[in-house]
Amino acid sequence: MQNAASPESPESPESSEPDPRRYLELAPRAPEGPVDLRSLWLTDAGEIELEIGFGRGMFLLERAKSAPSARLLGIEIKSKWAFKVAERAEREQFHHVRVFGGDAREILPRLGPEACLARVFVHFPDPWWKKRHAKRRLRGAATLEPIARLLAPGGELFIQTDVEDRAQDFVADLLAHGGFELSDPPFVADQGYGARSNREKRAIADGLPVFRILARKS
Repeated sequence: MQNAASPESPESPESSEPDPRRYLELAPRAPEGPVDLRSLWLTDAGEIELEIGFGRGMFLLERAKSAPSARLLGIEIKSKWAFKVAERAEREQFHHVRVFGGDAREILPRLGPEACLARVFVHFPDPWWKKRHAKRRLRGAATLEPIARLLAPGGELFIQTDVEDRAQDFVADLLAHGGFELSDPPFVADQGYGARSNREKRAIADGLPVFRILARKS
């Protein structure tokens, strides 16, 4: 979902690059039907964290280094990045990382069990400015309800964006939902997860404001 260029350079023209349409077949997918998140890893130890819309994967991969005991799942709608990030995680032997290519709005309701997640991250989701694209936005009860169901009591939902209007929309959605506790004021100065997304790094480098929301499941 992140639109900024990544520090990771794409393969050179001379390298073997699959036809873009093939990424639909190459990207890892969620199993059909209900998905028990605990079954995705060989171990049942470690907190489970979810990143929705990891884009080029900088946060997910850096988080894999800073939280080696956690079990990490990333969902990304763009098949190309789902494939490439899964490939890199395997290459770097991040055995605690799993990747699903697909629409989080379709996948989230199928995930379980309830209260199994310690943290959910949403970094710089596409704002989808045009009215006809509004239905694609990751916001509102349709998104928050499955997240609230999956988060353990006290679990963290961390959202950040460089679009102030969208940040205010997220705060309004969280307050309307009623299942989350926010700080007062609702924005936090920084995040302490030992990882930053591609877009967050670019925003910081460009001196842009970043609006960070840390909500906890009631």
